[in-house]
Amino acid sequence: MMWPIIPLALIQLHLFPSFWRKIGLWTYLVVLLEWLPVAYIIRSLQDVLLQHEFYVTTPIIVIGVFLVVGGIVLHGWTAKLLGIKATVGYTELKPDDNVNNDNLVMSGPFSVVRHPSYGAHSLIIVGTFLITGVIAVGITALIDFLIAYFVTMELEERELIERFGDQYMEYQMKVPKFFPKIGVHNDRDRA
Repeated sequence: MMWPIIPLALIQLHLFPSFWRKIGLWTYLVVLLEWLPVAYIIRSLQDVLLQHEFYVTTPIIVIGVFLVVGGIVLHGWTAKLLGIKATVGYTELKPDDNVNNDNLVMSGPFSVVRHPSYGAHSLIIVGTFLITGVIAVGITALIDFLIAYFVTMELEERELIERFGDQYMEYQMKVPKFFPKIGVHNDRDRA
């Protein structure tokens, strides 16, 4: 039931930032009010949504637990680097209130991929799917990834280019969007 609030908030926030900036902190209330009927519908259909599942073996559950824990740790790490205000979208709503608005975070997981928070989110949902075996959770994981990758990240990147300009475009050229580069060595490793 909680999942839809994330894409609902982020897509709107990045699609119409000037509108939401005028509303300010009331944005959170608006998103909550939009989410409530969706949550009610999901809750009403829970028996139908949760009835289809596959048998989950212990190794699959263990993998799921590792994914969930890894996702939580990664999410915590990105939240620590970005700060709580950026994590909850406050920096997009009130960019002038943010003292660190001029600092593009490119360290830690942000040196591996540009959007590690979405990776963390995906790990948590996929892990939950593997733990529960509920098909609806697997479908949610797929839908979440598609929305995040093709919609939310694109809108966020547009906003980050506006905010950081050339610095962000150089960062885009060096660091992959979502999937880390595997087996790529930097110049120091080749020497």
